[in-house]
Amino acid sequence: MAMKERKTVMSNLPFKRETGIPFKRFGVRTDCSRNAVWNVPALKKWIDIISRLGYNTLTLYCEDTYELEGEPYFGYGRGRFTKAELKELNAYARERQVEMIPGTNTLAHLGSIFRWAHYAEINDNADILLCEDERTYALIEKMIATAAECFDSRVIDINMDEADMLGRGKYYAKHGPDKRIEILKRHMNRVCEIARKYGFEMIMISGDMSFRLATHSDSYSNTKAVVQEDVSDLIPEGAVLKYWDYYKRSKEDYTALTKVHQQIKAEGLWYQCGVWTWHAFSPENNYSTGAIRNSLQAAMENGVENINVCFFGDDGGECARFAGLPGLFYASQIAKGIDDEATIKANFEKEFGIPYDQFLLIDLTQRNETEEYCVHPTRYILYNDPFIGLMDMTLPESTRADHEELVKLLAPLCKNKEWGYLFQTMHDLCAVTAEKCDIGTRIRAAYEAGDKARLGELAGELRRIRDLVEKFYYSFRNQWMRENKPHGFDVSDVRIGGVMTRLNHCAQRLDEFVAGKVDRIEELEETLLDVRTPLSPDYGKRKYLNYWDRNSRYYTEIVSANWVGKGF
Repeated sequence: MAMKERKTVMSNLPFKRETGIPFKRFGVRTDCSRNAVWNVPALKKWIDIISRLGYNTLTLYCEDTYELEGEPYFGYGRGRFTKAELKELNAYARERQVEMIPGTNTLAHLGSIFRWAHYAEINDNADILLCEDERTYALIEKMIATAAECFDSRVIDINMDEADMLGRGKYYAKHGPDKRIEILKRHMNRVCEIARKYGFEMIMISGDMSFRLATHSDSYSNTKAVVQEDVSDLIPEGAVLKYWDYYKRSKEDYTALTKVHQQIKAEGLWYQCGVWTWHAFSPENNYSTGAIRNSLQAAMENGVENINVCFFGDDGGECARFAGLPGLFYASQIAKGIDDEATIKANFEKEFGIPYDQFLLIDLTQRNETEEYCVHPTRYILYNDPFIGLMDMTLPESTRADHEELVKLLAPLCKNKEWGYLFQTMHDLCAVTAEKCDIGTRIRAAYEAGDKARLGELAGELRRIRDLVEKFYYSFRNQWMRENKPHGFDVSDVRIGGVMTRLNHCAQRLDEFVAGKVDRIEELEETLLDVRTPLSPDYGKRKYLNYWDRNSRYYTEIVSANWVGKGF
């Protein structure tokens, strides 16, 4: 699209409403890239809700899940938004005084396109684009031109986060060694030049790469970081930084890191907090609200004008975004200066017709004793193999009782007219995990004792668990189809279908052993090892594995010690 084709931009953005929220832009950023791409009716419902709560922006985080003219492989098979859908959503949001902001990736997080040979030549390494190659900038210009065509906003989020291997692949082979901060600077300048060409006036860039390279810090969480590079011209004209942080519990930590970002570039700084809807089937609203309270208060005290509350869906988009309504609502209340917990809970019930504490029962599958770190036992129990049992040594004896109690607590909420489907999914998952959590250890104990009669009974239990998994599957399928396009659910079909098949397989193997058709089951003769890592921040202090534990975050880590997915 040539510059003259850039549509006229509305002059009244950002929308200003009497919401009591002090931020210039107070928005939501929602993931559309980890298999779960919103369907249009559900996203319209989401827009209605965030508008009522006082949010005035919505950013769609799309890596390759949108139509790009002349690029048929971009988002191929992934349920990408068509340009017509984006324009329809933009108009719908505008009517509700919500500014829709385009979000794409112009450096990293583009692994989905690099599976296609068409893009191989502009792949530096990993999921990173090859900087300083004209073919890269031709693709980026198409991204930005599409954003300009489909959205009213003159704000664009170009990301550039987590490109840790920048300049270390094809770029290194072509150009030799170069300071990564200089590569980043040149790339930011070139992309921002394109964005300005298409009329964008505020260009959001993730702050982590600038932060780490300018402070020489290995960690983006280093509260003692000091800027050690000349950053006077690091951030291009029209660009602003995003400080993203979903983890901390201390307002002082947020303040310290906000100030480092402001040293790099203060004007127009965005802060991004998050409602934890990633790496699990259920959210962690309770953990999120503690971080949200402190981070938003730090933002207000330090002059931050722009906020995003993020909903990501890492590793399959398995958690319903609507399950994060308590966190979404809580953030809007804190932004309005309402920090009394009883008032927030009463206001939530008025808005959504269900008591706040009842809705939070959906979190209980994630709750840890200390609440300092997120845990997700239902997920790794579901995917844990009955014979190989990588997770078996991590589960406490109380797991079965814990999950049986969750089944009882969630059952009445399944009847809620509007939100019951969310609780039905988690109810049915907990029914699985209550039975499946110790099946592997019980099988192993009976095998080691040579108790064939007991093994025969356990084969029957495996088949009953398989039936429970199927019931959960249909509840989860219903939840997915309410929110998302069908694309991406193929992965859940494979994952959950694989669980059912594996349960049948293991039951059949036990039958064969009991009948004397085979004389051993090799997997059950291998000594179990503890897969937890002592490097985890609270190792040994909590009941379940947490988000930072090695071997429990990703499906491929949980399901098998063997190769799953990419690799050989």
